[in-house]
Amino acid sequence: MKKRALLFLACILCGSSIQAQFLKKMKEKVRSLATANVDSTLEEGPEDMPGRKPLNENPSLIIGGDEKVQIDSVFEFDIAVYQETRAWQGNQRVIKGGEDIVIYYSSVKPQLGVHLVSKSTGALYQFYADFAKASQLSITAIHKIGSGTKEQLDLQTMEPVYPGESGYLNQLIKTGAKKVIAGVACEEYTANNMREDSGKVNVTSRSLLGATVWVPMQPHTLFPGYAFIPDHYKDQMEDMLIEGSYPPVAMPLEMHLKYANGDRVDTYTTDIVRGENRKIAVMDVIR
Repeated sequence: MKKRALLFLACILCGSSIQAQFLKKMKEKVRSLATANVDSTLEEGPEDMPGRKPLNENPSLIIGGDEKVQIDSVFEFDIAVYQETRAWQGNQRVIKGGEDIVIYYSSVKPQLGVHLVSKSTGALYQFYADFAKASQLSITAIHKIGSGTKEQLDLQTMEPVYPGESGYLNQLIKTGAKKVIAGVACEEYTANNMREDSGKVNVTSRSLLGATVWVPMQPHTLFPGYAFIPDHYKDQMEDMLIEGSYPPVAMPLEMHLKYANGDRVDTYTTDIVRGENRKIAVMDVIR
């Protein structure tokens, strides 16, 4: 059976040419959403935060996608996983390359979030998944202009904003190796994208050759709200674990990506903070 896995959104890693490509794509995405079916208002969260402007008042954040999907404007979390990515060109570390990341979980609600900030451009990427409402929201923003898409939550198409490349996670194979990261028991998955004709691969290209990923062994270790996820999602995630893949709720705590041109991107967990309640407004991405 073909393994099912999420595809992560590709992120800016380093280099001015990559930054320029991102800015171009960002502008194109904003323009395309502006001409599509747009919903610039989000359903109010359980507690409105005073002093915030309505989302439909001169919005700089355009939310498109499935009109039937309901997304809260404020999310509440009480667990934060802090991470940092380090980008390398050959043996030289790119000082302003990589991203700062925070993964948010809730102990009392089946929802999670991923926030990422590019060190090189300041671009913001955010993702929210609400299993109770079967909804997900992806946002990209830079210079206080943002675009987002809300969709029905589907584990096979779920795409959290996270450093990595699309198209390799379905090749992950569990190695059986285990280690503890920041007090969390993890297991190793690897993927090798080198083809049999790898000798023909252009060594100057930035195509992904392989990856090593360390994932929490149990999803609920960092995400107690997992207990409140509807059963049909839990069943699907259990199937994914049995097949050797891992469910989207278990974000990697460590990743190592290698590219054909010798570049590398390493992601490490620097801290895990539990028990700190925080409210995060979707509109904060453009403030």
